[in-house]
Amino acid sequence: MSRSLILTPYEHGVLAALNEVINNTMLPKNGDKIDIPHLLLSVLTMAGVDSIESIGSIQNSDTKLVKNILTQKSVSKWAEIYKKTQKSFELFKRDEASAEINRALEDIKHKVNQLLFSLNTNSGILSFIEFQKDNYEQLLPLEVVLPLRILNESIQSKKINLPIAVYEVEKIDVKRFVSVLESKEFYFYKEAQAEIEQSNTLSDKTIGLIENAGKELYRKNRNLFNMEDKVVKMVPLTSKVVELFFGKLPGILIEFSGNLLSDYLKINKSIPIYNCGFLLEELTSNRLRNIDDSMNNK
Repeated sequence: MSRSLILTPYEHGVLAALNEVINNTMLPKNGDKIDIPHLLLSVLTMAGVDSIESIGSIQNSDTKLVKNILTQKSVSKWAEIYKKTQKSFELFKRDEASAEINRALEDIKHKVNQLLFSLNTNSGILSFIEFQKDNYEQLLPLEVVLPLRILNESIQSKKINLPIAVYEVEKIDVKRFVSVLESKEFYFYKEAQAEIEQSNTLSDKTIGLIENAGKELYRKNRNLFNMEDKVVKMVPLTSKVVELFFGKLPGILIEFSGNLLSDYLKINKSIPIYNCGFLLEELTSNRLRNIDDSMNNK
């Protein structure tokens, strides 16, 4: 079973912003630039997917391996969903509304876009921010808040010990890493991760399968991976979520999401979410250490 994650224009923007900060604003004198999209190799192994579906081409990267794991998707399919969501949420937007309210609506629209595109492409969600974190209940009307509350309360999350590709992986051995992605150990690891989509419960049995397969992958390739505890989430597509979240989306999104759900539920029972913000934090921390070292050596 082929598995993939989505890299939306929003996530592209996050990577571009981090590149600007780390490689321009925070670049020490005589310091080396960091290939920010290189972290997608770690995302790939953490999630156990075959590829990352990128809406648009990757920017600011010289890593050939990163480009090899990306499948560039047409912007048109994303644009279609984005326009439908934009139109449906327009009725909640007011010219006199505060910037905070409009920003909250934009965040929610992006979350809905991710969910709908995931259903449309049979992909998991890659997020660089906390997917479940919302502070909007005092800002928005109940017809927006209540379905979102149902969604957030339904999301399941578990901490799982996962193999994360080290950042230096391409410098260590490109051919070796490619062979690992084609190995039986990585295949079994992907199959174990696929159990998330096949159930509407993130059970101890599923976690056990993932951790055992991940440890075997690590055991055979210790120089390429670190084992780290990371939180994995899933949106179970139960009747409650289908009826009280997707069934309460504004405007034309009710019928549109209903059609997508009908096809998706023939294959899967949930949508996996992988929050990879920790990778951005690690790169930022490393850059700060480089700056400190540079200052101390003066």
